Amino acid sequence: MVAVTVLMAEYNTNPEHLRTSIGSMLRQTFVDFEFLVVDDGSTTDVLRIASEFDDSRLSVISYGSDRENRGFAAALNHGLSAANGELIARIDPDDWVSPEYLATLYAFMTAHPEYSVASACAVEFSSSMPPIQIGRDGEKTSRDVMRGSAPIHAASMMRRSDIEAVGGYPDRHRAEDLALWCELLLAGRRLYVIPSVLYHYRVEPQDLRKRRLGNRGGELAVRMHYYRRLGAGPVEYLRIFRSVLSGVLPQRVVRGTRYVLWRSRARLRETQLLRGVSRKDESVHPGDEVRERQGGVDQP
Repeated sequence: MVAVTVLMAEYNTNPEHLRTSIGSMLRQTFVDFEFLVVDDGSTTDVLRIASEFDDSRLSVISYGSDRENRGFAAALNHGLSAANGELIARIDPDDWVSPEYLATLYAFMTAHPEYSVASACAVEFSSSMPPIQIGRDGEKTSRDVMRGSAPIHAASMMRRSDIEAVGGYPDRHRAEDLALWCELLLAGRRLYVIPSVLYHYRVEPQDLRKRRLGNRGGELAVRMHYYRRLGAGPVEYLRIFRSVLSGVLPQRVVRGTRYVLWRSRARLRETQLLRGVSRKDESVHPGDEVRERQGGVDQP
């Protein structure tokens, strides 16, 4: 039995990016984990790349003789069925994580059994665009998730029993994570984002093309399906319009706007810290212990 199962779904990733991703996970300071890579009919030679690491914690699993690409949700559910850990950590095959990624999330999840999901913050990086930080720390309520402030799925650690209790990953194209968060919230489960920046999320120009309106059908369907059940108001329904607008505008414009907004928020926060401005809510938050232990938000 292991404490954590790391789960990756692999499909046609650049081999060098896949090596970087796997290597970053195998260099974790936390060692009590298994690492399952689900080969979802990938043309990348996943078995050969995995063999280069010669690490018994790393396993490649597939659907047997079936080389069909079944999709992201099916791959993750297949991995869940093979997992031995009660805690499931995620990583995508073209991203990488800081050495303290598992240790920090594991410490939070063991100290706070009231949460079903804990996510780190992340740096979104690209070979052609400036990096930005994504993720806002704190508990994520239904309102937060409907307004676009949700845990970062690829940077999350989750309780397997809670995911299984809501039926696993819903088969919602390019919106599996949003649908899962909604299902968990409807079941009374709680979600949290810690303040540490531990995940590095790769977004290249070809990835931006996937964010166009033609590929947002699954996301829009999920929002329409769950918002009424979660008690959405006018502001939450405006998030659907924002998703449509983001799919219509050129993605470099959308990305550039996000960068400007992020820099503005970062400068405001720096100014408040320099002036000694405290939070509006002075109560103790679960993430405070992470700030104390690591000295605030880590920078990559």
